[in-house]
Order: sequence, then C-alpha cells, then structure tokens
Amino acid sequence: MKTLSPRQMHAGSCFEATLEVASETRDAVVIHGWLHNQEGWILHAWCEVDEWVIDLTETREPIDKSTYYRIMDVTTERSIRYNRQEFFVLAAEHGHFGPFDKVFFFAEQSAVDPIKKIP
Repeated sequence: MKTLSPRQMHAGSCFEATLEVASETRDAVVIHGWLHNQEGWILHAWCEVDEWVIDLTETREPIDKSTYYRIMDVTTERSIRYNRQEFFVLAAEHGHFGPFDKVFFFAEQSAVDPIKKIP
C-alpha cells in the first residue's frame, strides 16, 4: 500500500469515489470530514465497512480503520457519517455526492481549524 497522506488533489474525486463503495456494499457508511495536512484543513470523503476504511483515492485495498484514523488524523467532531440510505437520499436531493452540509463544510480548504469557524 502506498503512503497515506491527506492531499488537496483528492477534493473533487473523493466524494464521487464513495458512490462505488456505497453502491456495492450494503453495510457501507459514507464519511465526509476535515483532514489536516501541512497546508491546513481539507475536505475529504471515504467509506467504512465494519472496522475497515475504503478510500479509493488512496488505494483499492481496505485499510484498518484505526491505522487510517491515526495517519489521516480523523476526528469525529470534524466529520459527518451517513448510512447508505441517507447518502443516496441526500445525493438525489442535492444532485451531487457531497459535501452535503455546506455550513459544516464551508470551503474545500481552510487555514483555520474548521471547528473554530462554525457558529
């Protein structure tokens, strides 16, 4: 597996990549979240199935959830989880695959911790 690292270049494709996993995996959970890298905070999306992360913008192989969360610095307060049904309903309502919450995800990137910007 290649080295995991939050990268801004995934911002567009990561939301679309969750569709493949959600479509093919009944127990998939779609996560939209803020990740931190050297430049600041970036938006990202991935899927989880049980204790595995499937992030098709990183690899086609499942990644242990605890390893992914540690390396990518995932925090629950900076992410929103959607079960499969919620994801498809929101995608149909919005006409895209995310992010859906435009208040929580106010930009593709932020120099400031996004939690501190939300009223």
